[in-house]
Amino acid sequence: MIIYPAIDLRDGKCVRLYKGDFATTKVYEETPSNMLAEFARHGATWMHMVDLDGAKAGRVAQIEIIADLVKKSGLNIEVGGGIRTTEDVDKLFRAGVKRIVVGSLCVSNPDLVNDWFRRFGADSIVLALDCSLDADNIPRIRTHGWQEESKLSIYDVLDNYPLAKHVLCTDIAVDGTLEGASLALYAQMLKKLPQLEIIASGGVGSIEDIYKLNELGVHGVVVGKAIYEGKIDLAELLNFNNKT
Repeated sequence: MIIYPAIDLRDGKCVRLYKGDFATTKVYEETPSNMLAEFARHGATWMHMVDLDGAKAGRVAQIEIIADLVKKSGLNIEVGGGIRTTEDVDKLFRAGVKRIVVGSLCVSNPDLVNDWFRRFGADSIVLALDCSLDADNIPRIRTHGWQEESKLSIYDVLDNYPLAKHVLCTDIAVDGTLEGASLALYAQMLKKLPQLEIIASGGVGSIEDIYKLNELGVHGVVVGKAIYEGKIDLAELLNFNNKT
């Protein structure tokens, strides 16, 4: 299982939100390159980055900062936030980004995103699906900063993507809470979608959560707030990559 330390960028600073709410922005590091250097020093190979300014603006907004961080860190970096056009995608790949993370657009414009799969390949694209479990435990899609709930399920959306390989899923009920990952959701997804590499995101608050996800069989896990709040020792977390 791959550990993806996470950085959310807003105004060029490393921040975290609570349940996706911009009003809850908390700055953890004024200089994100310091965090990336720390991740690399402890053995990280991948990193998950979100351009929050881009997510809010509906376009990639911090490309110069992202390019600089890619160059300085030497890490494999996947980036999401505000990706809406092929021009955005081209900019990110030219900046050295290894994967793009596509969120709301994969729900609203599957034709465009499928074109990207054909042009750039399945290894270059992560479909990021935010959801909430309904009364029947069906994961319903949430879009546009989680403000809108769709009638579509995760499975409805993924039916549109025969070329997909990497899927990152966040249960918004636990994101930012540090109360544990949504194990039931990922178990359900792994059973229904055995051909996909599932990346868990949201809720991780301890090293025990990491072990539970590994036992479940997910391909990777994004960890952000637990690192910044000191809930998980960075060395122990990233050493997990060498144990599995």
